[in-house]
Amino acid sequence: MVKKDKPVIGITARVEENQTYSLDPVYGRAILRAGGLPLIVPIVDEEDIPLLCERLDGLIVTGGGDINPTLYGEEPHLKLGAVYPGSDKYEKELILKFLELDKPFIGMCRGLQMFNISFGGTNYQDLESQFEGELHQHKQKAIRTHRTHSVTLEDDSILYEIMKEKKFNVNSFHHQGVKDVSPQLTVAAYAADGLVEALESKNHQFAMGIQWHPEEFALQGDEASMNIFNRFVEECLVDKKQNQ
Repeated sequence: MVKKDKPVIGITARVEENQTYSLDPVYGRAILRAGGLPLIVPIVDEEDIPLLCERLDGLIVTGGGDINPTLYGEEPHLKLGAVYPGSDKYEKELILKFLELDKPFIGMCRGLQMFNISFGGTNYQDLESQFEGELHQHKQKAIRTHRTHSVTLEDDSILYEIMKEKKFNVNSFHHQGVKDVSPQLTVAAYAADGLVEALESKNHQFAMGIQWHPEEFALQGDEASMNIFNRFVEECLVDKKQNQ
C-alpha cells in the first residue's frame, strides 16, 4: 500500500555554467530513508515562489559554489570563486518566503551560509586570507565520507538534542564560511578553530544550517547523522498535518 502521508521535501540543486542543474543523490536518499518524498526544486519565476513554498512541506538548500557578496553589501574579494547571482538571489527569496510560513528548513554547507545571509549575516569570501586566527583545513582533499576536523555542539542547541553527541569529527568542503552571524540566528556548533559550523533560528519552529554533510554519514549507518533527517521529516509531517 502506498503511503499518502509522506511530506514533500524540496531540495535545491546546483546551477551549472550552462544553466543545467546537478544534485548529489545522497540528499534524496537520506530523505527517502527517513520517510519523506524528495523533490528537486528548480529556479522558478519570482511570482511563483509563494505557491512553490505553499506546496512544499520542508526545504533543504544544498551546497554549491561561492555566494555573490553583493547580497550582503560587499565588493568582490580578489579570491572570490565563481558565483551565479541569479541563483543566489532566488535562493535568498525562497528561504525568506519559506520561513515566513514557518515550515521546517535545513541549509547544508553553502545552504548554511545562504541561511545566515538571508537574515542579514555575512560571509568570509575567502576563508584562507580573511579568517583571523589559525585556520584549519575546511576544504578537504580526502573522500567525502572522511571526517577531517572536529566540531563541538552547544549544549542548548536543537542539534545537540537530536544528535546526542557533544563533539565529533565531520567532513568539510567549503571555500567560504560564516563571518558575522545574523542577530536572528544563534550558533549551534563551532569548529576547533572557532569557525561557525551550525546555526539555528531564534524565531522559527525548526530552521537550522549545517556546514558539513551529514547525509554522507547517514547513508553509511551513522545513527546521530540519520537522526537529523528523521527529526526533520517528523517536523515536516507534523506541519503538514496541521495545515491540512
